[in-house]
Parts: sequence; C-alpha cells; structure tokens
Amino acid sequence: MGWLCVHPATGAVKLFHTVRTRSSITAAVLPALLGRLRRALRGPVVLIWDNHSSRSGKKMAAHLARRNWVRVVFLSRYSPELNPVQTLWAHLERVLRSRLFRSLEELEQVINAHLRPVRKRTDLLRGFIDSVGLEPSPFPSAA
Repeated sequence: MGWLCVHPATGAVKLFHTVRTRSSITAAVLPALLGRLRRALRGPVVLIWDNHSSRSGKKMAAHLARRNWVRVVFLSRYSPELNPVQTLWAHLERVLRSRLFRSLEELEQVINAHLRPVRKRTDLLRGFIDSVGLEPSPFPSAA
C-alpha cells in the first residue's frame, strides 16, 4: 500500500509505502498503517481513497469517525485513472513485469529497493499527482 502525500500549503509531495506480500491490506490492518502515516506527517490528513471494501466498510468508517485528525474523500467507483498512486504502481510494474522472483522476500527486496530512490524523486512524485489533475488547494484546512 502506498500514499502519495501532498502538503496543502507548500505542495511538497512525499511517498509512504508498505509492502505486504504475505497478507492483504484489510480493515484490521489499516488503523495501524494510518497511525504510522499520522506520526510521519505530524498533522491532519486528508485521504483520497478508492472504494475498496477495506477502506469503505463499516469497520473502517467507525474507526475513522473516532479520529478527528483524518478526513476521507472517496473517489468514484471504478476510476483508477483518478488515483495518483495507481500511476506509481504502473511505474513499479514496468520494473517488475519481466522478472522471475525466487521468493516473496526477493520480490519485497526489489520493490523496496526501487521505491527508496523514487521517494527522493520529487519531480517524479509530482508527476504522479499531476497526471490525474489533483491540486491540494481545495483541501480543507485543519482547525
């Protein structure tokens, strides 16, 4: 799972990601990941999410309702072209597509090795955001 994070005041873009090849990202796992994201960003968060059941179900809605530091904007169903992180995954897929991995550990290592330098490429991260036409300016400011 990955988040492309845009600072609403400066427009700076950061990438946070976690690789989980042995289990799915579920509503049971997401709260801990959101906690890590909040600690890393040190402030309010506006999430722009697709409507995957792990993010739009009752359990996650209840969790988010108890968190005043996070707001969620759901994308239209079946609209990956509006989700900038999908552009990131397509970029990663081009690196992985012709490779055969001996183990899940090797796959994780290659993914992490590729994403580490991507995190430092602010031009590339900005390109992922720009590719879908997102602008941070309409995001509500935190009270």
